[in-house]
Amino acid sequence: MRDTHALTPVRVDRFAATLVAAIVLVVLRAVLDGRAMHDNFATMDNDDILRLVMVRDFIAGQGWFDMTQYRLLPPQGVVMHWSRYIDAGIAAIIVPLSWLLPMAMAEQLAVTIWPTAILGLTVLVIGYGTRRVFGASPACFALAITVIWPTTGQLHAGAGNIDHHNVQMLMMTIVAFALIWPARPVMAGLIGGVAAAFSLAVGLEALPFIVVAGTVALGRHLLDMSSESRAFLVAFCLALAVAALLFWLGQTAADLRAIGHCDRLSLPALALIAICVIASLLAAWITRFGALAGVGGAVLVTVAGCMLIWPVLAPCLDGPYGTLPDELQVFIATRINEALPLHLFIRDSPAGFVVFTLPIIVVAGAGGVMLWRGAAPRMALTVLWVLCLLGLVMLFYQMRTVVMAAAVVPMLGGVVIARALDVYLQTRAPKAAAIWLALATTIIAPTLIAQQVTALTPNDDAPGSALTAACRGYDALVGLNALPPAVFITPMNLGPALLWATHHDVVSAGYHVDPVILMNAIRPYHLPENDMAAFLRQSGASLVLICRGATYDSDFATELAAGAQVDWLRPVPVPAEALLVFEILPQ
Repeated sequence: MRDTHALTPVRVDRFAATLVAAIVLVVLRAVLDGRAMHDNFATMDNDDILRLVMVRDFIAGQGWFDMTQYRLLPPQGVVMHWSRYIDAGIAAIIVPLSWLLPMAMAEQLAVTIWPTAILGLTVLVIGYGTRRVFGASPACFALAITVIWPTTGQLHAGAGNIDHHNVQMLMMTIVAFALIWPARPVMAGLIGGVAAAFSLAVGLEALPFIVVAGTVALGRHLLDMSSESRAFLVAFCLALAVAALLFWLGQTAADLRAIGHCDRLSLPALALIAICVIASLLAAWITRFGALAGVGGAVLVTVAGCMLIWPVLAPCLDGPYGTLPDELQVFIATRINEALPLHLFIRDSPAGFVVFTLPIIVVAGAGGVMLWRGAAPRMALTVLWVLCLLGLVMLFYQMRTVVMAAAVVPMLGGVVIARALDVYLQTRAPKAAAIWLALATTIIAPTLIAQQVTALTPNDDAPGSALTAACRGYDALVGLNALPPAVFITPMNLGPALLWATHHDVVSAGYHVDPVILMNAIRPYHLPENDMAAFLRQSGASLVLICRGATYDSDFATELAAGAQVDWLRPVPVPAEALLVFEILPQ
């Protein structure tokens, strides 16, 4: 007798297989990158490096509410605008590991585990969430986008990326799913509200996303006036208000709560949240008299509330850089990549545009076409499309806002690619195949296109990038520990790395929280000799660090980097060939 069981085909769960493959890729990439993290960490983003320095101080006993970095502009230090909640999460990994391993190895593992865990959670949320709302096929493509597209899989998610942007992306993704979740509106609203509040607690970059998400929730209720949309709106608003207040109290010292800061969760942001919440709750209550009454009530409360809080809100309308001197504002707006508007970013980095921005444009465009053709589920797709469009528009302000679009592109992009594949499978038309292939390549793996752009674009920055990497290398910096503890003034991208790798203090770094440290990191390298001498002597630093062979904005600084000698700077021998150190002599 034939064994019929032997002929039964094996059915593979494509979603489970894709999810496992995505997790394996995330872990494998973390292992490969994490192995060299101790040597490469000094070349990470300045925010990642200084975050680890802050975590070290926290572990060493610095107070929960004390966010001062005392080795930056000593002795008074600089108060950072970051959240202690992120520090606590990283410290919770380092401390147990340090019981078993040397501290340096514990840190290396922690700065790999933390972003990997955040990306892993993001993969699970996007995978299961997309399957629940749109089906298995879109979920598979959403997973592929999440782990392969550099914006979601590497930019803020690779080993060493311990800044708060990956947490913000995860929270915004949860908020987006809460808005489109097809069941349990109260629970969805509560989860979405808490996620929105935590995103704001760790950084205000997501504030426009949260405001638009709340507006979408309100608009949906005004359109359908259903009990489900009202329940979600009320739950979301109450959870956001209560959680934001608790998170603020939990990370802000009592004597600082009356101070309004524009770059962190404090009175201006809390006041704006309160107005939005009150306006939405009032609208939800009076929609029983009609949608027009709800709109009128929301507008009236919003306008009156903004007038009431104008004294604390107005100073923040110019953004976090509004109080800086004009010289620094111009430098940030034209020289800092993440602060560039889209058109300048395209000019400076065509390949970067292809990798980070082109997929957003394609997803927004294709999503709009799908909606125009009546794709379902219409409300869920519309919400994601609106949030994606917001992220795209914000890029014209600053490239750093790419995290907003990145929070929803995997879900909407997954649907776009899956629907295009369905069209091809139904028609087998060559045109449909070409469209699907173009969409999949552009959205999932834009680096394939960027490689061709790079080959056609001259790279004038390659020598400078190599010099900077050599200057910030761990071996080069750690050699400075042969010198007695001193206070350095450095170019902008060297200050945090110096704090991490050495026992020295610095008076310069690329942070807007104190214009002095930002000015110290920029101005000296724009000045002629006499002006530079005067500037360095009043900076509070005893040593100046320069990258050998680097090109600076002033001819004199470039000549120093080439080995020029002057009588007011005494060369200090250091082991690293890539670094030049000079003692600043008094007049």
